[in-house]
Amino acid sequence: MRWLGIDFSGDHTKWRPGCRSSNVWIATLSQKRGWLALADLRQVQELAGGAPPFVRLAARLAAGDFAAAAIDAPFSVPERFVPGGQHVELLGRVAALGGRRRPFPRGEQLLLTLAPTAPLRGLKAYRATEELWRRRKLNVRAPLWVKPRGGAPMTAACLSLLWHSNRPIWPWAQRARRGLLVEGFPAAQLKQWQLPHQGYSGRTAKARGRRVQVIDALAEHLVIGEASHELMCASADALDAVVCAFGAVAVTRGALLDRPGPEARAEGWIAVHQ
Repeated sequence: MRWLGIDFSGDHTKWRPGCRSSNVWIATLSQKRGWLALADLRQVQELAGGAPPFVRLAARLAAGDFAAAAIDAPFSVPERFVPGGQHVELLGRVAALGGRRRPFPRGEQLLLTLAPTAPLRGLKAYRATEELWRRRKLNVRAPLWVKPRGGAPMTAACLSLLWHSNRPIWPWAQRARRGLLVEGFPAAQLKQWQLPHQGYSGRTAKARGRRVQVIDALAEHLVIGEASHELMCASADALDAVVCAFGAVAVTRGALLDRPGPEARAEGWIAVHQ
């Protein structure tokens, strides 16, 4: 059994082959003698192959040699913006947009396609799963908000990846034996576990201390090697990838904190481990 966690980005520059500051990380968890172990942790540029990193990640997911993979990015948009209420139609619309010199369309393109009369800065409209976490006092990005700190670029990038990966997607597919794609949210997972869920990125001693606190808590349930420990201490994005993987574990082990509501048929749902 293996599970993946992917810390994501809607910034196309972070996907360039030579980018050394990429915030796209992939964590692999495996089961070892009843324990979960962090088997691998790397940036997307370190994936095998000569294709562009975005294509390499899509191919990695398409292989389906894992139980589930959780991605820290919106898998859908509010129901009223989903074409015909059909998620597969939404994926097709975004895939048709393409991208010039980019692996995925811009957030502005997504907004114009789904909400052509919306303001150029986007819409602060949330899905039911996001509203749930907003009520729990968590800062959540709106999937159709372009700027500042917009979620639309992340949404456009993720929907493109889902289309090109061509794997079953939870919760629309729930009985896949392997290769299931799941929406994760590290900040929600950390909040659920009562661990620092903000202020842990950056290079300050305080931020690093918070990352160490999270890593120490993870180490009670996860075997972590020295090299991976150092990567997570140095990078909040690497740490987020590991935390994100627990959403994938939750789906396959029936350990979800919240069950999908009726809106999930169009909007999807964030998977958080109990």
